[in-house]
Amino acid sequence: MNSISPRKQLVRHERPAVTLPTASPARRQHWLSGERLRNYPVLALICYALFVVIYLYKAVWHPHEYISPLAMDFLPFWSSSYLALHGHAVDAYNLNFLTKIESGAISHPVGILPWLYPPTFLLFVYLFALLPWKIAATLFLGGTYALFIRSIHATLPCRQAILIAAAFPGAALVAISGQNGLLTASLAALGLALLRRRPMMAGICFGLLCMKPHLAVLFPLALLCSRSWRALAALALTAVSMLGVAVLVFGTETLAAFLHNAGMMTSYMETGRVALARIPTVFALAKLAHASSALAYVAQGASALLAAAAVVYAWCRESSYPLRAAALICASLLVSPYLFDYDLAWYGVLIAWYCKYAMDRGWKRCEREWLIVVWLAPLAGVLVVTHVKFQFMPLISAITLWMLIRRIALERREPAILRPSPGE
Repeated sequence: MNSISPRKQLVRHERPAVTLPTASPARRQHWLSGERLRNYPVLALICYALFVVIYLYKAVWHPHEYISPLAMDFLPFWSSSYLALHGHAVDAYNLNFLTKIESGAISHPVGILPWLYPPTFLLFVYLFALLPWKIAATLFLGGTYALFIRSIHATLPCRQAILIAAAFPGAALVAISGQNGLLTASLAALGLALLRRRPMMAGICFGLLCMKPHLAVLFPLALLCSRSWRALAALALTAVSMLGVAVLVFGTETLAAFLHNAGMMTSYMETGRVALARIPTVFALAKLAHASSALAYVAQGASALLAAAAVVYAWCRESSYPLRAAALICASLLVSPYLFDYDLAWYGVLIAWYCKYAMDRGWKRCEREWLIVVWLAPLAGVLVVTHVKFQFMPLISAITLWMLIRRIALERREPAILRPSPGE
């Protein structure tokens, strides 16, 4: 029997949430009032607007000074599209060829901006080079920003959630970087929102997420533990079909080239040629603490095993679905040694699911304050870790996962009532 949606099950009473909570169950109102939940995101949005205005002022009124374009990380997407459209998709994995296209696009030398994605992601970016790279970047980033806000609203259907998602620092970081963190976060959020009602569609979302396989690795495990067979079948079929189409269109050599570039990136991480301050993993934590690569991999392996164990614990037995969803999102950020701060856009999904649970079941002490830390955490790599030389961001993920597993354990010890599933 599928543990996601049995006909009758032991469940705890849940009521639909319509607005973010402004007070704790205690008599005294919590300091994070409804007014502050509106004012703080508005202030963040004003800061983002000021940043863009200052950038445009420097770019337009000081044209003699070279200013690095925003969304620089979009250049490999556009350049790989250019090569694929001209029948040279495999050259996207050749750093020399790719760098020439990137430099030509902005008429200025660029640093090391390799293409590190599997051939399946070439299907996503294939048509980008039909447009100038700045227009393509604006459309892609604006579209994925809107999709992210929509997916958060689908998870937590209230107007305040839209404002908070729009002002989320993790989303702003993705837009400034020009990365795909909002796309992957949206796919994960939509898949989890659809899983109980439309498991096949959820499986397709999770299958599309395999364009970044290191982020998707725990999703099949969760579906297997919950015996969500239709979603698991849809995930596998989508992932295999995408890979097959990509190899058919772009050639089998792109798969070998992808594996080669993955090894190149591993070498860069081991030798410190990438900014470890912006890699929120246990591996980077160990390397910044001057541990050997072997010890760093051991620590990362332990992190991955504990994350997988947390998913098994959360998804093998019945518990509140929002907690299970939040645990899966959080655990997925603790598996791979290769993760960048723009991938922490997933924190927005985690926060939405946990708020959905706590708004119905009540808040524990300091939980809202901790979620504020998580909301701000994506900026820590640029603003804090770079200066203190201590990679504490994976500790934030680990503490959050512990908090979620603890709430699941407490919930399972509570008495349950027998009632029919929704829709009966």
